[in-house]
Amino acid sequence: MITSIQRFGRAQSIRTLLLSLGIVGCTGNFSGDGVGTGRGPDGSVGPGGGISGGGTSANGQPGGPATDPGNVTMHRLNLAEYDNTMRDLLGTKKVASVEYKFPPDDRGADFDNASDVLTVSTLHLSGYDTAASALISEALSSPTQRAQLIGCDLAAQGAACARSALEAFLPRAWRREVTATEVDGLMPLVALATSQGDSAEVGLKLALRAALLSPNFIYRPEIDPMPASLTPHPLGEYELASRVSYFLWSSMPDAGLLAAAKAGNLHDPATLTTQVSRMLADPRSQALIDNFAGQWLFIRLFDEVAPDPTLFPKFDASLLPAFKTETESLFREFAFNGMPADQLLTANFTFANDRLAQFYGLPAVTGSAPQRVDLSLNTQRRGLLTQAGLLAANAHPDMTSPVKRGKYVLTQLLCQGVPPPPPNVNTALAPDRTGVKTLRQTLESHLLNPTCASCHSLMDPIGFGMENYDAIGAYRTIDNTLPIDATGAVPTGEKFNGALELSQLIAKNPEFPKCLASKLYTYALGRSVVPDPAHMDASTLSAISAQFAKSGLKFSDLALSVVESRPFLNRRGDGS
Repeated sequence: MITSIQRFGRAQSIRTLLLSLGIVGCTGNFSGDGVGTGRGPDGSVGPGGGISGGGTSANGQPGGPATDPGNVTMHRLNLAEYDNTMRDLLGTKKVASVEYKFPPDDRGADFDNASDVLTVSTLHLSGYDTAASALISEALSSPTQRAQLIGCDLAAQGAACARSALEAFLPRAWRREVTATEVDGLMPLVALATSQGDSAEVGLKLALRAALLSPNFIYRPEIDPMPASLTPHPLGEYELASRVSYFLWSSMPDAGLLAAAKAGNLHDPATLTTQVSRMLADPRSQALIDNFAGQWLFIRLFDEVAPDPTLFPKFDASLLPAFKTETESLFREFAFNGMPADQLLTANFTFANDRLAQFYGLPAVTGSAPQRVDLSLNTQRRGLLTQAGLLAANAHPDMTSPVKRGKYVLTQLLCQGVPPPPPNVNTALAPDRTGVKTLRQTLESHLLNPTCASCHSLMDPIGFGMENYDAIGAYRTIDNTLPIDATGAVPTGEKFNGALELSQLIAKNPEFPKCLASKLYTYALGRSVVPDPAHMDASTLSAISAQFAKSGLKFSDLALSVVESRPFLNRRGDGS
C-alpha cells in the first residue's frame, strides 16, 4: 500500500505541499526565493496583506530628519536560530543544521544574521524538509518530548486530539496567536492520512511537518499595514517578542515573552526591563557568546587555527578548546557578571585549564576545566589582545601577521574601516628565514610604498605591538635571531610599547565603547547601521553609547538600551 507519507513525501516538492494547504501565497515580498507572502485580515501569513522588505533608507521621509527607524527585510532564521528554535520547540538535542547538512549562511555587516543576505535555496528547502520530518518523528517517539507536543490520547480521540495538539503547537512554532482558519488549513493532512488507512498520528506528523515548512516558522514576519508607506509604526507585540528573543537567545520566545505579548504590554519599559533581565539570567543567553561574541571577537575562527607543526611543535589540538574557553569566559564576565567593557582589554585575570596554564607559563592548574587565574603580577598577559586564541586566529600558519592583528583592532574594536588592497598588488609576504631581518623590518617596506602606506600606516603600527606573541600566541622576545621591537602607535598618534600598553590605550579610547555599541546594535537588528542623515541610527547610537558610558560600561545596560531604542521597537514600509 502507498502510504500518505509517501503520497506527501519527499517526491512532492515542498512548495507544492505548502501551496496545497494555502500556506504560501503569491503576493507581497518573501525575501530570498521569490515566493510571496502577506498577512490577511485575520493576521495570518499567507495570501493577501503584505510583508515589506528591501532597503533601509528613506530620504525625504515626512517628519524631518532623524525620524526613520528603518525597514528590516523579512528575516529568515539563520542556522543558529533554526537549531536553537528546534531545540526549544521540540526538545531535540541534535544540531539540525549540522545533522542534515544545511548550506552555510552568508554574512553581512560582520554577522550571519543580517536579514538582507539570508536567502533561501533549494538546498535550504530540502534540509528543512528532512529535518522537520526526522525531528518530528524523534519527538513523537520520545515520551518526554511527546508529552510537550500531545496532551491527549491521539489513538483514541483521533482528529480531535490532533487538532488540540496543533492548537497548542502552532502559537509556539509561529511565535504568535493563530486563528481557527489556520488550524483548519492543516487538518486536511490528518484527514488525508486516515482516509488512506494510516493512523491519526501519521496525519499529525504531516501537519506538524507542514507547520515547520511554513514561512510562518522559517521566517520572522514583521507586518507593515501599508507596505509602501514610509511612516514609522510600532512593531506588533509578538513581533517585538521575537526581536527580543532572537537577539538575546538566538531562539524563539518562551512562555513568559509570549504571555507578555498576549497581554499587550511588552512595549511598556518596565516590562521590557524585567524581560531583558530575566532573559540575560537564563542559560539560553549563552547564544550571545556563541553568536555575537563568536563573530565580533573572531572566536569562531579559533577552531580553524592550524599552525605549521614543524615550526610550532609546542602546539597541539588540546590547546584549541582551551583558547576558545578562555576568550568565551572573559566575555561571559562582561556579559553576565557585571565586568565593565574596558576590562575585556585590561583584565588582570584569565581562565585557564592545566594545558593552557602550562602553555602560558602560569602557576600550575589542576584538571581540564578552566579556572580563574590571577595575572596581577604577570607582565605578559592582560585581556583579549594577549590571549593566544585571538593572536593565533590573526596570524599565518608559519608566522605572525601584524597586518591582520592591526586590522582586527581597527575594524573590530574601533569600527574604523580599512579598504581592501588595490588590484594587482601582491599581498603575499615570505618570512625571512636567514635571521637577517625581523618580520617588522620586512613589513616596514609597506610604509615606503605610497600605494600600500595609506592602509598599512594604520594597521602595521598597531600590529607591531603584538609581535612579542608568535603565530600560536606563545610569548617571545626574539624574532629570528634579533630582539623584537614592539613599539607602535594608534591612529590618535599615541605611542605605546607592547601589547599591554596598547590594550590600555584601546580601553581608554572613547571609540571602543562606541564601536561595541554599534556592533551589538547591528547584531540585534540584523541589519547594517545606515549613514543616511534622515535615519535614526546615528542619533540612536549616540544616545546608546552615552548611556553605556554612564552605566559604567555594563553589558546589561547596553543590551537594554538597544532593546528600548526606537529603531528596535519600530519599523516602516519599504516605500515601493
